[in-house]
Amino acid sequence: MRIKIIAVGKIKKEYIKKGILDYSKRLVHYIPFEIVEVREEHLSRFIDADAFNVLLDEKGKVLTSAAFALFIEKMMISSVKNIVFFVGGAEGFSDEFRKKADFFLSLSKMTLPHEMARMVLVEQIYRVFTIIRGEKYHK
Repeated sequence: MRIKIIAVGKIKKEYIKKGILDYSKRLVHYIPFEIVEVREEHLSRFIDADAFNVLLDEKGKVLTSAAFALFIEKMMISSVKNIVFFVGGAEGFSDEFRKKADFFLSLSKMTLPHEMARMVLVEQIYRVFTIIRGEKYHK
């Protein structure tokens, strides 16, 4: 399985870039992983009919880290080849784009800046694999 994050815009804050890079480097030891930064008008090019497409959305399902790990593990067991996470811009996703999603995920009941949401998502995906492997990182 491969995991990809498609994110609108570029990260401007250096500390967020560093956090994303740190967790991305850790994550590639578990699974093929990449982040693609796109312009909002090009977002729909990245919907993959063969992948499980997840949109980050404030109205999406809120999962604990352990539940998120079970969610990903079930994908792995059911032979899902790719999971694509979409992080939108400040305005979110169009209704037309939302119709193409397989799942809506919320990282918090609080509103997060999209840059911060991207870092939290990468950290949580890393945490998922430490949970699945029974490693110490998750407490």
